[in-house]
Amino acid sequence: MSTHPGAPSSSEGSVEIGPPPFYHRSDCNICRHQDGLKTGSGRLDAPPLPGGYIVEGEHFLAEHAPLMASSAGTVIVEARRHLLDFGEMTPTESAELGSVLHRLVPAIKAATDVVRVYYLAVMEHSPHFHLWLVPKKNEGELRGVDYLAQQPPLTASRSEAEAMSQKIRAEFDAS
Repeated sequence: MSTHPGAPSSSEGSVEIGPPPFYHRSDCNICRHQDGLKTGSGRLDAPPLPGGYIVEGEHFLAEHAPLMASSAGTVIVEARRHLLDFGEMTPTESAELGSVLHRLVPAIKAATDVVRVYYLAVMEHSPHFHLWLVPKKNEGELRGVDYLAQQPPLTASRSEAEAMSQKIRAEFDAS
């Protein structure tokens, strides 16, 4: 796993497919998705996600989460550089992530009319930093992990997600 921007390392079976400073890896679905390549994942290879990128920072991108695994307004923030977690971020990346979240979370709350946004970062299936921001709807009795793991899972229509992405982007840009 590439941990330092100036010193990428390759693991067995992986080749770098992106130029510095991001050092994308051929075996990482998020890297491949960012480079516009097929990933083999039904979620990521679906037609472009609604609304395009909501945030395009120097070190982070934010886009609507895959429709089959999220409610309208769920956003994924992902590192542009291939890294696993907070511990591998540079101080500059950490500062940008904080700034993006400081503006993005209130934008999600305003656009989705919720009072809480759950954060989920596991990096188990795709070992590339990505943080799910899940608006907690003000209905039902499920909370916390039970809300995130509900069955059937949260889903969104393409039109709902696209409209929500536009609202979130407008709120973010206005902040």
